[in-house]
Amino acid sequence: MSWRDTTPQPVQDDMDDLLDAALILAEEQLTQRGEFYPFSMAIDVSGDRKLFGAGTGDARRAKEMSFGALRAMRTDIRAAAVAVDVSLPETGTSGIEVHIEHSNGPAIGVLKPYTISNGAVTAEPLEGFTAQHLIW
Repeated sequence: MSWRDTTPQPVQDDMDDLLDAALILAEEQLTQRGEFYPFSMAIDVSGDRKLFGAGTGDARRAKEMSFGALRAMRTDIRAAAVAVDVSLPETGTSGIEVHIEHSNGPAIGVLKPYTISNGAVTAEPLEGFTAQHLIW
């Protein structure tokens, strides 16, 4: 059974929008700079998407700061995502990890493994997993 089976379509649309936007931005930064700093995105209660930087290059600290900031504004937003660049030691590659939550829905995680060769990003298929609610 998929999370989509029990999740209303408007919630799915918000989560899909955030995932697509986060992956596009992360891949653009990887192509331009070979890395990306953690960032978060949110959809506010009126439906506008906002982008937030974490203000630090330290991935662990930036991830903590992102979740803290999103928790602080959770009454003003309806969906949020946090994207971080992760190392995948079991394969020797890296991955774009996106944590997505909705105020009226699930928390999910998505991992998109990738490699960079001659400035080109080669992405592998997405891997999804159930995540713990960290914002709502």
